Amino acid sequence: MKVRFFLLCFLVFPVFGKTSKILCELDGTYSVTYKDIKKTYLSEGIEIFKNLARQTQQSLFLLQRAKTNFAEEDWQKDKIYIVQYWEVDSEEESFKSLKFTLEPSPIWINPDASWSATNSSTGITVEHSMDAEQTHPIFPDYQVEAYSISNTFNWYTGKGQISGDIWLNKKDGTKNKNPKIEISASGICETQKKKF
Repeated sequence: MKVRFFLLCFLVFPVFGKTSKILCELDGTYSVTYKDIKKTYLSEGIEIFKNLARQTQQSLFLLQRAKTNFAEEDWQKDKIYIVQYWEVDSEEESFKSLKFTLEPSPIWINPDASWSATNSSTGITVEHSMDAEQTHPIFPDYQVEAYSISNTFNWYTGKGQISGDIWLNKKDGTKNKNPKIEISASGICETQKKKF
């Protein structure tokens, strides 16, 4: 009877895999501008971005290109500190869960945005997104022009990263009142341990 019990344990445990909790501490910038883009061929990239399905390389390229329409002084930049709390299956190298905290926390982040996780040969990426022209749940006077927050963890470098773009428009069409937020941070990851 004991032999069967041990054999059962041996066969069952590998199915669940080994859960690892990983903590990433990231430093970066949180930039905001309320300036509107003038109608030029660069701003047309945003129109294309809105009409494309969720993030593609082309839509990300067009968004970055549209941002070049702003001068450096148009952006108010502040430092930001972010902690990612990853839970992964380290044997299967697969995603289980992610929580992240931001200090200071940008008020424009939607905690209920839809998300998807992607495994790659080097790590895991979790994308949070909202559809274009969707009403922002926290600020009902605004609708989404672009919303994308990407959290990444790399198995080999032991580094984490976050990048985000949130562009909102006032529903009443008010000019120079439309926030455009850019988040960019990176840092080192390690196994979560209690320090106290």
